[in-house]
Amino acid sequence: MAQIASRRLCCSVSLSAWPKEISFSLSIPSRLSCTRLPPRRSPLRSTTPPPELLPAPSTGLAGSGSGIRTQGPISSLRKLKMSSIGTGYDLSVTTFSPDGRVFQVEYATKAVDNSGTVVGIKCKDGIVLGVEKLVTSKMMLEGSNRRIHSVHWHSGLAVAGLAADGRQIVSRAKSEAASYEKVYGEPISVKELADRVASYVHLCTLYWWLRPFGCGVILGGYDRDGPQLYMIEPSGVSYKYFGAALGKGRQAAKTEIEKLKLSELTCREGIVEVAKIIYGVHDEAKDKAFELELSWICDESNRQHQKVPGDLLEQAKVAAQAALEEMDAD
Repeated sequence: MAQIASRRLCCSVSLSAWPKEISFSLSIPSRLSCTRLPPRRSPLRSTTPPPELLPAPSTGLAGSGSGIRTQGPISSLRKLKMSSIGTGYDLSVTTFSPDGRVFQVEYATKAVDNSGTVVGIKCKDGIVLGVEKLVTSKMMLEGSNRRIHSVHWHSGLAVAGLAADGRQIVSRAKSEAASYEKVYGEPISVKELADRVASYVHLCTLYWWLRPFGCGVILGGYDRDGPQLYMIEPSGVSYKYFGAALGKGRQAAKTEIEKLKLSELTCREGIVEVAKIIYGVHDEAKDKAFELELSWICDESNRQHQKVPGDLLEQAKVAAQAALEEMDAD
């Protein structure tokens, strides 16, 4: 490549172009001098990197003469960690494990399984909800930190799992019920309410910046189709039940519910049965003291969700304790 140095002289050049004459200045080099520069290597020409930058030759697997390449230590360690159960796949709710599991949702279900037992049954004239509310401190005032909430005048729900997460679901359910009544001019059906709450719970399993709700709820209500009972899990799944249970004693509670003839049971009788189930699944040796919460939606409550009156609650407790003592005596 040559470097060109020049002295330029300016002259005026006139060109005739139709429809009028055009004039402009043109610089013409007068003296040229060339200087030879050293050759430069083309960027397209392949070059060999220096020896210190070349990778070390790979070796075969120990004990095998096949000469198969082995991965580096970092890659091998990462693969080993990701292959173990839960490791690497439980960092986000949007990550599936190789066998199709979402560990964050399973962890939320564990929070539900570690809480007190929640029972809901559908009787022939209404719904009964019962909760084994564990007392975490002797200084806690009775009736505080409720687990059963009213959503609308005709519906209520019981929470198993993290109480704070349950309050958020209750708030959303109340908002959905009020919005539906404002738009359509009638109370929301229990099925529609369950679907909307389940969609909200499921929403928190779709984005990495959210976490699943660490609670499950049993929703009961009374609408034009009669008494309805639904259970919503932390994954956002919602099913309709005759009887449902959540919490530590859910398996034993389900077994006892299956023994009941719910189609022939009244809510007044159902209160006693729910109390018996909760007292029966409570383990005094392992679990803390608990407070029994009961609510119902039936003709006696004017088809409104209300707490069970105090006298009926005490009768249910006495009957449940008597049944438990009789069972222990046998």
